[in-house]
Amino acid sequence: MSILCIGQAVYDLTFPVNETLIENQKYRIPERHECMGAPAANAAYLCGSWGAETALLARIGNDLFGQEIVRTLKTGNVDPSLLYLDQEQATSISSIVVNKQNGHRTILNSPMKEQAFPINSPKKKPTTILVDGHELNAALEVINHYPEAVSIMDAGTYKPELAELIQAVDYLVCSEDFAYQATGIKITLEEKEQVKEVFKQLRKLNSNQLVITIGDKGCLWQDQETIQHFPAFNVEPVDTTGAGDIFHGAFAFCMDQKRSLEETIALSSAASALSVMKIGGQTSIPTLDEVTSFLAENS
Repeated sequence: MSILCIGQAVYDLTFPVNETLIENQKYRIPERHECMGAPAANAAYLCGSWGAETALLARIGNDLFGQEIVRTLKTGNVDPSLLYLDQEQATSISSIVVNKQNGHRTILNSPMKEQAFPINSPKKKPTTILVDGHELNAALEVINHYPEAVSIMDAGTYKPELAELIQAVDYLVCSEDFAYQATGIKITLEEKEQVKEVFKQLRKLNSNQLVITIGDKGCLWQDQETIQHFPAFNVEPVDTTGAGDIFHGAFAFCMDQKRSLEETIALSSAASALSVMKIGGQTSIPTLDEVTSFLAENS
């Protein structure tokens, strides 16, 4: 088995604050935290550190941030050989402000400009492919080249130009924001018919398996004609950065192990819950043993 993650790799600089920021003021943040980030990169790190044979297909710049991303991936047992070293652009970085009172984060991302780039074949045929919506050409090329692989999309934001990719994947695992942007309907769990309508409209975009993550309310998925709800675990958040990335990474790991969808969602939810109790994205990824123990204690 082999997992291939395709998309964005970013270097994160996180600044925890305990007050409302006011324009034209200076703030000293002694607790600065930095680590690798972005959906595909964080998911790849989780899968590799959990013992799956994993590679990341992404772009980085020829700079110190790019070098640090490569170093981090290696510590997580992720194959970095598919990374494209862009000589013309700087590595994508994010400045993240975390509200210490509730753990909520605000992200300022400076991305690399989207462009086609040469794609190397992975050393081993992937059995599971996770895409995050970035590097669209590469994602479509790989999914079409390995049609037998289970494909999963981490769909955080709805963009019409991603229609072909959205339709192509076996599992569309989207955020509440994506669902609202695509359907115009706000999800209210108590409104059963409203939730059914959201799934009905999303099925026009992807007729395969749908999962919707709804933050601290858990997630929804459809089991035949029945919509199921898995409540979120009750934890005290420190930093929500990367929680979705970690959910999707655990989801890909479980799919690669051929676990049931219900078990996959439970384990992914537990991994995500544990992650928000620590600061940072990649640095908050729990071990598989930690997640398994947490699930046993919170069954």
